[in-house]
Amino acid sequence: MIIWFASLFGSSDEPVEQVTSASPTQTVTRTPSPTASPTISPTTESPESPKPTETKKPTTKPATELTDLQVLIPELVVAAEQGAGYDRDLFKHWIDADGDGCNTRREVLIAEAKVKPTVSGDCDLYGGEWYSVYDQVTTTDPSSFDVDHFIPLKEAWDSGAYAWSSEKRKEFANDLGFGGSLIAVTASSNRSKSDRDPYDWLPINTGYRCSYVTNWVKVKIRWGLTVDSSELAMIKEFGKTCK
Repeated sequence: MIIWFASLFGSSDEPVEQVTSASPTQTVTRTPSPTASPTISPTTESPESPKPTETKKPTTKPATELTDLQVLIPELVVAAEQGAGYDRDLFKHWIDADGDGCNTRREVLIAEAKVKPTVSGDCDLYGGEWYSVYDQVTTTDPSSFDVDHFIPLKEAWDSGAYAWSSEKRKEFANDLGFGGSLIAVTASSNRSKSDRDPYDWLPINTGYRCSYVTNWVKVKIRWGLTVDSSELAMIKEFGKTCK
């Protein structure tokens, strides 16, 4: 009987550590030797070392770092131009909106003078000085300067003003509510520009071009005017480099 008992249960010298059917509780409480691989319980997950955080470069700049132009570009509406039916007389301009004797043209010249002129008589201007930012020309003769519609009247017509009322077109042509809508510049630079958008014309003063394109966009948005695809492409190119 003793021999049968020993054979049935194995030698009493067999190491306990060879038991392979340990319960989950036993596995969790066992402490593996420093050199042994940890025993993984089927009901528990092995802890993993935290992965280093990857720093990804943003695909776009934060809003706080965007230039005025970059902020404005998404507000533009792209549409094909409508060129038929334009007539300059459809935009009544150089009116005296406040009845002070100075029409819109003279109001701009007074506001933009680097040296303020004396105003007398029928809004005659004497002794002032003006600077044309398009071509960096200074003058004391206001008659040599034009007041440019920053968005030319025909460009405005093609970009949506064809659908406006006569009153709204008059307001646009005499817009003194935003300093960028009208600008005093040399007659030669104004006529060089004509009715062209930034895709076809930019001031010869290269240091002003970013400001020019940014202001162009501001006036377009102010009046809800559209841009065509080539115009938008040029604006976006400036958006990459203007600071």
